[in-house]
Amino acid sequence: MNVQRHFSLQFVFLVPALLSLVILSLAITNYYQTVNRYIDVEYSRIQRALIRSTKAVAAIDYSFAAFKEKRSDLFLKHSRIVEDGLCRMWPIDALLTGQQGTMVASPLKELNYMMVGSPEMCDPQNPLYRRASQQVAMAPMLSFLHDFDSYLFGVHFIDREGYVFSSPDTLSKNITKQLLDTIRARSYWIEAAKSEPQISLVGPSTSRIITKRILSLVVPFFFKEQYQGMISLDIDAPKLLQNSQVLASNIRIINTRDETIPFSARRVHKVELPEVQTHHALYYQIDWGSEVQRFFALEKYSLIVIAFIYMLSVIVLFYVNSNMERSHFKALAAKDPMTGLLNRRGLEDFWRNTLKSGDIALAVLDIDNFKSINDTYGHDIGDKVICYMADKIEHNIRGTDAAARFGGEEFVIYLTCGDRDQMQTIMQRIKQQICEDSHLIINGGFTVSGGVKVTRVSERSDFEKLFKAADEKLYIAKTSGKNQLVF
Repeated sequence: MNVQRHFSLQFVFLVPALLSLVILSLAITNYYQTVNRYIDVEYSRIQRALIRSTKAVAAIDYSFAAFKEKRSDLFLKHSRIVEDGLCRMWPIDALLTGQQGTMVASPLKELNYMMVGSPEMCDPQNPLYRRASQQVAMAPMLSFLHDFDSYLFGVHFIDREGYVFSSPDTLSKNITKQLLDTIRARSYWIEAAKSEPQISLVGPSTSRIITKRILSLVVPFFFKEQYQGMISLDIDAPKLLQNSQVLASNIRIINTRDETIPFSARRVHKVELPEVQTHHALYYQIDWGSEVQRFFALEKYSLIVIAFIYMLSVIVLFYVNSNMERSHFKALAAKDPMTGLLNRRGLEDFWRNTLKSGDIALAVLDIDNFKSINDTYGHDIGDKVICYMADKIEHNIRGTDAAARFGGEEFVIYLTCGDRDQMQTIMQRIKQQICEDSHLIINGGFTVSGGVKVTRVSERSDFEKLFKAADEKLYIAKTSGKNQLVF
C-alpha cells in the first residue's frame, strides 16, 4: 500500500541538503573574501618592504657619492690576508672606533664587512690597493644596512676593477676566485656601466655564494660622471614573501620578462616601484589541498552549524511526516474505502467527541432489494449504486452532521438539530434525493428504507443502544412495505 506522506523522502533529504549547500556557499564565500583580504594585506606589505629597500639602496648610492674621498690611513686599521688566489680585508673594530677623528662607526654597531679582490689589492704599492683605500670609508655604510630589515640578505659593492665590498662578511668569505672572475665578466655589470644610474629589480635567482633564492635591487654607481661600480642590495625572497599563518598557499614573485606565470597562479599583481625598473609580478600560487584544510580549520564552527541544521531539518521533516502518516492511517481506519464515508469505528469516534445541545437523530438507511440489483446488473453496478447513495447522503447533510457506511448496503446518518421536525424534514429530503435520481444508475431506479431514532442530549444513551433502536425501526420499515422512513 502506498503511504501518502506530506513530504516525499526526496524532499526530506534534498531540501535540507540544498539549505545546507546555500549556507556552505556563504561560508566558502566568506573564506574566499577573507583570503583575498589577507592577500591584499600581504601584497601591500611586500610592496612597502621593496620601497623601503629601494630607499636603502638610494641612501647607499648617495652616501657613496658624498663620502668618497682618499682615506688611505683606514686600511691600516684592517686585517688582510692572501689565500686561494684572493686578497681578503676586514675591519679591526677597536681601531676603527677607538680614535677621535677617525671614527667611522658607532661603538654600539659592530662592523661586519669584508673586501675581496685579486692579490694585488693587498699590496700597498699597487694601484688597486690605492683605489680600494680611497673607497674603504664607504664600506661601513654596508654594515649599517645589511641587516636593517629581517628579510635583507646582504649588501655588495662590486667595483669596476673587480673587487667586492660585502656585508655581512660571511658572503665575501664564500667568494672564490672563479666566482669573482664570473662576477667581473657578467654582462649585466658591463651594460650597467654604459647606462644611466637607475635602480633595477632583478631575480629571483639562487645565490652562488649561499644557496638562497634572492631578489636584488641594483644600481650603477657613478662619481664625477665616471662609472665606479655596482651597488647591490640582496633580499631573501622566501623570507620577504613568507606570509602569516592565515594564508594556506604561498605568495610568489616572478620576473615576467624571463618566466611565464604558472597556471595555478591567482591574483596576479604587477610590482610597481617608484623610479625602479622592474618586470616583476606577485601572485598567489594556490594549493587546493592546503586551502581545503585551512577552510575546514577556519570554518569548522560554521560547518558544525551546517551539519546541525541539516540533521535538525531532516528530523523535523521526518517528525512532520510521521504525524501526517499517523493521521493518514487513523483516517483510513475510520473511513470506508469504497465511499469515503466514515465506517462504524469512525462514527463511534465522532459520537464520543461530539456533544451538541438540543435533539439528535440517528438514522439507519438500507437499499431495498439490493440483492436483486446485484443479481440482475452485477456487482459492478451494485458498487455504483452504493457509491451513488453515499454521494447523495454526503451532499445533503450539514458540516455538523456525519454519515457512515456500516457494510453492504447499510448507511447510518447522525444529525444534530434543536428541532425534531427539522430533522425529519432533512431525512425525508435525503431519501427523496436518493430515490429521485436513482434511475440514472439502473433502469427503473431503486428505493431505500430507513429507521430514525430521535432523542434529546440529556436522554442520549450510549451509541449501541441508540443504533439498536434505529435498526429496529428500519426492520419495521422493511417489513411494512419498504420505501419509507419510520420515526
